[in-house]
Amino acid sequence: MLKWCSYCQQFLGEVPDYEDLAITHGMCTACHPKVLDFTQSDFARADLLKGVQRKLFDAGRRNDLKAAEKIVEDAVKANIRPVDILIGIVAPMLYQIGEDWKKGILSVEAEHQFTAFCEKTFDLIAPKATGDMPANFTRSNETDVLLMNAPGNEHTLAIRILALWLVSKGMRAQIADAHRNLDQLVTLVSATRPKMLLISMALAEQRRDVIAITQRIAELPKSIRPKVIVGGYAVKLGLVPPIPGADLMADISSLLGRAD
Repeated sequence: MLKWCSYCQQFLGEVPDYEDLAITHGMCTACHPKVLDFTQSDFARADLLKGVQRKLFDAGRRNDLKAAEKIVEDAVKANIRPVDILIGIVAPMLYQIGEDWKKGILSVEAEHQFTAFCEKTFDLIAPKATGDMPANFTRSNETDVLLMNAPGNEHTLAIRILALWLVSKGMRAQIADAHRNLDQLVTLVSATRPKMLLISMALAEQRRDVIAITQRIAELPKSIRPKVIVGGYAVKLGLVPPIPGADLMADISSLLGRAD
């Protein structure tokens, strides 16, 4: 499930059942000390988030970008951060549409159309999300998290959204070209010195390539060797057996704090 703070309306992460993409509510650490009781206005905010999720998904099924623009505009006016719309609503829509295609609910053409809609929605929201970046955030050649898709996974939208969300949390994030060979990847890791290498797996069949990457990273000197973390659709659904030298991550919010 997708956990949001009932009070500041920020996306908090995912909690079991990971296959259930319904919105649930709790409190973030910043709001918890300030809130004593759950009021009627809190219920209204919860309903608002669920409404944004439902309306945006319906707009995607109709391929109605104009409707999406109005939904996003209203959500931002209601103090929902653009980057949280991306990570807490748009990214889960991608997972849901993939599952609908897998079950035969959607045709390949409809799945491609919905994915294209999500891409356009990202282009609509991403410029608004730059205002969510920490005021003291500075870019550098080095990074905290290097993100990449497993070889064979051509869709980059999910990791682009995740990178933007991590940056909004004060972490330095960079996306690696999925078409790099292992030598090129090692060169990039050596240059950027990430604390974590996050690999997104769409399919369990990509495990062999991920193991090869993990083994190559393990050969690096300890001083520049990042922690390898594997997430993505296949991991979320529990389809991936343990990978030696890597942590499997179903909940993206567990990335926060690991770069310390």
